[in-house]
Amino acid sequence: MKKLLLLLVCGMIFAGCGAEQTMETVADEPAVQVSAEPREIYVALPDDSVLPAMESDSGTVYFCKDYDISIQTMESGDLRKTVESVSGYSSEDLTIMETAVSDYVRYDFVWSAAGELGQQVCRASILDDGNYHYVLAVMGNADTAGEYGEIWSGILESFCLV
Repeated sequence: MKKLLLLLVCGMIFAGCGAEQTMETVADEPAVQVSAEPREIYVALPDDSVLPAMESDSGTVYFCKDYDISIQTMESGDLRKTVESVSGYSSEDLTIMETAVSDYVRYDFVWSAAGELGQQVCRASILDDGNYHYVLAVMGNADTAGEYGEIWSGILESFCLV
């Protein structure tokens, strides 16, 4: 009788231990997240940069008289990587000004570098909408860059997302 009672109690205890089987499925193709389309940018280019000199899917380069303008679109996420890709310097080595605009963040910075024709002065702006980094960089010889200060300021101030 004791054995029967013990067997009955054990049966009742283990009856509630039925585990549900979980299934995991694996697809042959990786799930690709759909990202947003890049937004359109607006830049007021000067009259002496009529046609783009080089164009690709991610950017355009305009050659002007004594300076160059480049516009690129890059994946968002790592600002340090974008700054280093544009300038060749890490973001810790540059002073980056951050400005919040209506629905994106703007980063402005300057640097200098050695170029084929001597010392180069460069200014850049990055617009970050959370999906993409939109980059505008203006580069010119250090000897003549002072002459184009107002033009460069106008170009960089006009840079925005529409």
